[in-house]
Amino acid sequence: MEEKEKTENGTPIDCTYSLPDLAKINQFILASPNDGKLFRIRSQILLDSGQYKEALSDAKRALSLNPDDLYNYIVVGKAHRALGHIDSALSACNTAEKSGFNDPDNYLLQGDLYLIIRQYAKSLEYLNKALKLAPFEPKIYYLKGVLFWEKNDTVKALSSWQTAIEQDPSYGDGYARLSSYYMSKKDYSTAEQYLKSGLRLKPNDAFLNYDNGIYLQMKGYPDSAIIFYEKAILLDKKLYLAKENLGYLKFNKRLYQDAIPLFEDAVIYDPRNSNLAYHLGLSYQYSGNLKKAELEISRVINLDKEYVKDAAKALELIKKQITKKLKDSTDRARLEKEG
Repeated sequence: MEEKEKTENGTPIDCTYSLPDLAKINQFILASPNDGKLFRIRSQILLDSGQYKEALSDAKRALSLNPDDLYNYIVVGKAHRALGHIDSALSACNTAEKSGFNDPDNYLLQGDLYLIIRQYAKSLEYLNKALKLAPFEPKIYYLKGVLFWEKNDTVKALSSWQTAIEQDPSYGDGYARLSSYYMSKKDYSTAEQYLKSGLRLKPNDAFLNYDNGIYLQMKGYPDSAIIFYEKAILLDKKLYLAKENLGYLKFNKRLYQDAIPLFEDAVIYDPRNSNLAYHLGLSYQYSGNLKKAELEISRVINLDKEYVKDAAKALELIKKQITKKLKDSTDRARLEKEG
């Protein structure tokens, strides 16, 4: 860590452990526009703040300025991975490996990428390589847990997630996975233990707040669940599952205007969710937006999954409401014209 945090003439040598602020790095880049290391650092700052396209641009600039610094390939890979460019991310990582880059960050990223495309044997191979070089890194154990889970090996999955939080007691993803599992088994006391421990150590973890919302909703405390869903969304605006669940709770309270933007955001990420589409359509209907209601309820029928019969009945009623509204508008215009 001391090596990573050293500076040279006031400029950070690396940023694996401690990132300077963006304004400071921008000043360094203005002063030294051909220093690839600075672009790499800014790329990682941009990655952390969710500015993935800009991060990729900086990572590529760092690589073009310093092609011999193989860690630049990893930052390019991380940016591609954030943007969902899995093949490009793998290409960058594999190039670094072939060039002799024996680094746990690279192996960890490769393991993650192969996991995404469900090449489990390759994923496990690289995660184990990373583990040999970084035996205390919690994310490696976490990803191994996800891999075992997807291969239906629950015992190894739970053991890996438990090990992840043992290596780093503030590793939120491990608590989230463990609490979700025990909630699915209706073992609420164990789930609550993991949630309380996780939130005590990492109160601003979006997924832990989301999971606590689920737990409270399952236990029959919707008002308390709303608080945690809202906090989860505040911490991660892209957490559409929290928006969907919060939308249902608002819908049940007949707060349709509040539910609509939550459902609208969620449906972008999950457009084939007929439950979500149905409740969005009803929210439009109950708020008086009949045209949007007609479109959304029709989409439920076209999805041909859940709620088809209910949607057909709702659509018939919406069409009658539209017809009546049009007739009332026409009659009103005629009366005004007649005097």
